Amino acid sequence: MSKPTIFISITRGSLIRNFFHSGVVSKVLDQGCKVVCLTPNYKDTEFFEAYQHPDLHLEPLISPKNYKLERVIKEFLKGCIFNQTVHVRYKYRFSGQQPRKILYLPRILFLAPLKYVPGFKKLIRWFDFKLNPQPEHDYLFEKYKPSLVFATTAHTESDIAVLKSARRFKVTTVDMPKSWDNLSKILFHQKTDYMIVWSPFMQGQAVQYKGYKQEEVLVTGVPQFDYYTNKEKLISREEFCQKFGLDSKKQIILYGSTGGNCFHESEYIELIKKYIDEKKLKEVQILIRPHLGYLGDTKKFVDLEKYKGFVVDRSDKQSEKFKDHWDASIAHLDHLFNSLHHADLCINIASTLSLDAVVCDTPVINVNFDVNPDIDPNYSTKRLYTTDYINEVTSIGGTWAANTEPEFLQALKEILEQGEKREDRRQKLIEYFVYKHDGQSAQRLADHLVRLAK
Repeated sequence: MSKPTIFISITRGSLIRNFFHSGVVSKVLDQGCKVVCLTPNYKDTEFFEAYQHPDLHLEPLISPKNYKLERVIKEFLKGCIFNQTVHVRYKYRFSGQQPRKILYLPRILFLAPLKYVPGFKKLIRWFDFKLNPQPEHDYLFEKYKPSLVFATTAHTESDIAVLKSARRFKVTTVDMPKSWDNLSKILFHQKTDYMIVWSPFMQGQAVQYKGYKQEEVLVTGVPQFDYYTNKEKLISREEFCQKFGLDSKKQIILYGSTGGNCFHESEYIELIKKYIDEKKLKEVQILIRPHLGYLGDTKKFVDLEKYKGFVVDRSDKQSEKFKDHWDASIAHLDHLFNSLHHADLCINIASTLSLDAVVCDTPVINVNFDVNPDIDPNYSTKRLYTTDYINEVTSIGGTWAANTEPEFLQALKEILEQGEKREDRRQKLIEYFVYKHDGQSAQRLADHLVRLAK
C-alpha cells in the first residue's frame, strides 16, 4: 500500500520556522506519510538540509502570470466580507500604497453591501475558478497523486493555483492562515475542505468571514510558539547582555518595530529617554529589534545609539531569497526567544510580537498615540488600532494599551517599578489568541494533517 502524500506550500522564510523548525513536517513523516514541499526555493537546499528524509521531496511552487481581472476580483473578495478591518484599509495607507480617495465612496456604496447578498461568496469564488483556472501545478498532481494539499498562505497567487489544481483533481484541501490578522482582510479565493487555525479567536473569524462550519475549523495552537517551551535554548542573562554591551543588573526594554507601517517609531524611544532624563522613570536599557520583513528598517533607529544603553539589534540576517526577507535560521529563533525571556518589558505598535511576549511571560505595552498630533492620518499610529484583531487584543487587557503620553509613562512605571504583570488577563489573552501553550501545537497540527491525508 502506497504512503499518503501531502503537498505543503512554503512561500516565505517564516513558514520554514512555522512548519520545519517547529517539527510539524518531521512529525508528519514519522507517521508514515510522504511530504512534497512546494516552494520557490526548491533549489536552495540549504534551507531544508537539516530535514532531509527519503519521503521529503522539493518541487517548484510556480508564481502564475498576471491575470487582468485579478484586481477586480480582489475588490469583490474584500467587499463581500466588509468589516472594520476592510473599512480602515479603504481609508488609510497600511504597508502598501495609500488608497485612492476617489475610490472610497464607490467601494462603500457598491462593494460593502455585497456581504448581505446570499451566496455571493460562492459565486465570486466560482467565477475566479472558471475565469482563471491556473493549471501550472497540474503536472505535480499527476506525478505524485497527493491525498491532501496543505496551503500555508492561501491568499497568495501561487497557493491559490495549487488549490485550484486540487479542486480539479478532487484532492482534499486544508489551509492555515499565516497569522492572526489574515482572516478579516479578504475572502480567500478558494474555500478549502478544512481550515486549521491557532485559536478560538481565529476559529470565530473563519466561520464569520470565510463561510466555514464550526466543525470544519480545527484549532491547534501556534506551532512556532512550541519553541518557547524549550528552556534549554536559553542562555544566562549575563551572556545575553554581554552580546550587546548591556548591564545585566539593569532592566531591559525590548522595542519591536512595526516596520513599513510606521516611520516615526523612534519618537517613542526618545520619549523614554526624556522620562529618564527628567527623573520620571528610573534608568533602563533599550534593545531595539528592527522588523525583518522590511529591508532597511534598521536605519530609522541608528541615531538612537548615541544614548548609553540604547542598542539596535543587528543579530538577525534578512534574506532576499524570501518574499518576507525572513531569517530562516535556527539562530534567529534562539535569539528571539532569549530576547523575549530576558526583557523586562516589550513595547510595540499593534504587532504579533505581543503574543510572542505574553507566552514568554513578558509584560507588553501597545503604543496607541501619536507624539505629533498633526501627523498625516495615513501614518498615524492610531489607524493601526482600528482593525478588529488588535481591538480584540487590547480589549482583553492582557497588555497595557497606552492611548496617551501620560498613560504610556504610567504603564512604564507600573511594569518596571511596581512589577505589575496582569496575570489573570494575560492568561485570558493566551487562551483566546494562542489556545494552548503546552509545547504540543506542532503535534496537534501534524496529527490533523495525517488524519486528513489517510
